Amino acid sequence: MEALENGIRENDLFFDVMDTSSPYGEATVKNAYNPYGPSEGRIAVNPYYSYEAIFSPVIKPGRIPRLTQFLCDLLLHHLWEIDAFSGMSRDAFQVRFLEQDILQGAFGVELPLEDFTAEEIRSIAYFYLRLCRTGNQERCFCDVMRSLYRNAWVNVREEGSVVLIVNHPPSPADERRVDAMRSIFLQAGRTCRIFWDIPPGIIECGETTIGNFVLF
Repeated sequence: MEALENGIRENDLFFDVMDTSSPYGEATVKNAYNPYGPSEGRIAVNPYYSYEAIFSPVIKPGRIPRLTQFLCDLLLHHLWEIDAFSGMSRDAFQVRFLEQDILQGAFGVELPLEDFTAEEIRSIAYFYLRLCRTGNQERCFCDVMRSLYRNAWVNVREEGSVVLIVNHPPSPADERRVDAMRSIFLQAGRTCRIFWDIPPGIIECGETTIGNFVLF
């Protein structure tokens, strides 16, 4: 998980099996607990530590052949996936698959992946799953915007148009991000007016939901 958060893909992560048979040997192996081992993407592990029953027939103490190391890496990747899914709720399980679909281009050019972090992609997957279940476009659009921009506000007017106040300095990347969320979460043709700062309104109306301003 730490590797993924630092931009290292699962396929680029290599579990480097060490030539020790002691279950406690992993604690003494150099770089064993360094997330990336001696080189980025490589983790030194002792498979006996957690999976002795699985690896005892495969690995014998002493020098490990290169082919066996690659076989162990494949097994550890598979065991890691099983472990990652263990104990997950149904929502978390489904969000993970949806997140993978998004990273593989499920939303096409509408979602520029380079403008979002891995954590933000996960949030988008979560709120899109909620949208599919509830159909509540405004609520999901508001929640996903609040996850991307802490001070964002969404106001739905009586005639059905949506007003988004981002409260964030605009940049080309931010404009692409907001356009992507509008395309994904709001129905096609839905009017959405975007303000990057709070628009002028009537001052000293403290009872409004956004403080001392009234929209339009």
